[in-house]
Amino acid sequence: MITTQMLLVALFTSSVVGCFFAFKLVDRLRVATPKEHDFMLKKYAVVMAAGIFSLHAGYQFLADNIPKVSQHPIDLIGCMLCSYLLAAAILKTVHKKRLPLRDLLSASAATGISGYLLSYFYQISAGAINIRIDTWTALFSLFLACLTAALAIVTILWLKGYSGKLEKRLKWMFSIEIALGFLASHTAINLSIVHNNMLIGQPSDQADNYLMLLLVLVPVFLFITSFILVIFYERNIDLAQSKLTFRNTQTVNKKFLAYDPLTHLPNRDALNQHLILSAKRCDRNGESLALAYIDLDHFKPVNDQFGHHIGDLLLIEVSKRISNAIRNCDYVARAGGDEFIAVLSEIENHQSVVTVIQRVVDALRETFVIEDHVIEISCSVGVSMYPQDGNLQKLKLNADAAMYKAKENGKNQYRFFDAEIEQASDEMQQTRIELKQAISEQEFRLLFQPKVDAITRMVHGAEALLRWQHPARGLLSPNSFIEAAERFGMIEEINAWVISQACRTISQARDRGIDLSISVNMSNQQFRNKQLGALIQSILEAHAVESRNLILEVSETNAIHHQGQFKDTLRQFKQQGLKISLDDFGLHPFSLTHLEDLEVSEVKLDRSLTKNVAVSHTSLSIVEAIVKLAHALNLNVVAEGVEDEEQRKALVNIGCDQMQGFLFSKPVEQQYLFDVFSKLQSQSATQNLF
Repeated sequence: MITTQMLLVALFTSSVVGCFFAFKLVDRLRVATPKEHDFMLKKYAVVMAAGIFSLHAGYQFLADNIPKVSQHPIDLIGCMLCSYLLAAAILKTVHKKRLPLRDLLSASAATGISGYLLSYFYQISAGAINIRIDTWTALFSLFLACLTAALAIVTILWLKGYSGKLEKRLKWMFSIEIALGFLASHTAINLSIVHNNMLIGQPSDQADNYLMLLLVLVPVFLFITSFILVIFYERNIDLAQSKLTFRNTQTVNKKFLAYDPLTHLPNRDALNQHLILSAKRCDRNGESLALAYIDLDHFKPVNDQFGHHIGDLLLIEVSKRISNAIRNCDYVARAGGDEFIAVLSEIENHQSVVTVIQRVVDALRETFVIEDHVIEISCSVGVSMYPQDGNLQKLKLNADAAMYKAKENGKNQYRFFDAEIEQASDEMQQTRIELKQAISEQEFRLLFQPKVDAITRMVHGAEALLRWQHPARGLLSPNSFIEAAERFGMIEEINAWVISQACRTISQARDRGIDLSISVNMSNQQFRNKQLGALIQSILEAHAVESRNLILEVSETNAIHHQGQFKDTLRQFKQQGLKISLDDFGLHPFSLTHLEDLEVSEVKLDRSLTKNVAVSHTSLSIVEAIVKLAHALNLNVVAEGVEDEEQRKALVNIGCDQMQGFLFSKPVEQQYLFDVFSKLQSQSATQNLF
């Protein structure tokens, strides 16, 4: 025969198992997609409610002996509804990534009240009559029920991000603790509801036993609950904030300011600590994680066009969309600027990563409306896997390299790190090391290609062309190293050297009685430096060179795509007396409409346009139209890539002002430049112009 003690042990064991199962349900919710999450939440709430109701019925049977729950069906439905509300309140709260203290208190109160009403409606449905509530016992039982709920919520939240070795043991330990709280709460609630019932037995002898159990459990339970709450919030609050708020980043040390002040996402310091612990967890469990480097496409024009205020609001909305796109078990931080990093954990297969990343790309592709401004952006994402793609330091570099590859492939997409990117990334890192040496060892050289008058062939100036005299690979063009220089922050130092050398050449030409103008190619990244104008002015003054002798060449592509960024800088250059040349002009058919807005004095026709003017009437007509438009805007026109006399004559006939190319001279070093000048000047007086 089953004794009361055996039934109590069986019910308590069931409670422990049920609590452990609840941890499993929460873990499944963490890896659910946003579309699946709401349905799974409701389904798991029903499952959990059924378990709570069954356990409650078992404990009630233990107390009352004969529960006749069919006596009042409506109250039975109310009892079941309270079970569902209790389960839903817990599950809905614990799946959040951050939990303010007020939300914890409200969820605990809702759970405690639902638990109390569960017992109340159950006893009415079982036929209890003349029910009376003992006020002080009821208040105490409610308090105990709320503490139990708080313990359950805080424990589940804490274990969601726990990275230690004893996760399973801790879950069992807390399952026992929560089950004890459930038993104590149920006992206290049962004692507070006093009734005179003909159908079910009113607790009498059992009451003393339960009261003794309650008196033993309460001090222990209160102590453990207080301890858990104190430790939990002590580790997870941001002390810089004025209110207690849990964020699911318990791996962050308090000495760091753990959160980005704009988006309220974790910052780089928090991310690094999270990665360290996540990697240890992967190593211990034989799991993998994915690191996704998310960079916004076309974000800078938003700042340029609408201002930084709108840009900041856009970043806030972006952070929300990314947070909603990833799973609850994933982690997103702001790396700085318009860059975000997501860490995807609990990966079942490759497709699970693809699904999350594609949601991020799709979410950011949708139109944003910020203060009545309609803004369209996208993102490029690079993904690397741990431990397959290297250690944590390598992981970030690899994801960054994959992101750049995604941008090169057209943006608005993702790219996984692979062997092709690995080779390019390794080469990029090697180039970075060698570039540092090149700067310190002064391995750069400057070549000059003369620009001549289209009709007279008189020399008007020269273009400075950067080269790297690599100790092993020979003479390298900028295409071999500029990308690495820009990515690793060395471009400004290199371009400052180029401008200085160009000004030095201008100064030497002046000593020879030559009024020389030299054009220098400028990197897009340099225009982000607000001190660029002052830097150039200081170099001019150091060499006693007039600003009219220096021409700054800007890529047409950069000028078109970063108009707002360029306008202010180009306007400043014009005020300083510097000339601006638009390089590689004509590659974009829509670019002509932007000429009037840019403070330029010269356009250079790209060689892809000029190479066929002598043999193709269509090419000649296109170039002629461009020349006429440029002249209408009072712009000087320079043709690049002139290699034969027929090409030169065709360009002269349509009004091209100046030329440069192998027909006149190949790029030469400074020591030969003035000799080339003299040769060209003498030829201009003797050669047949047409």
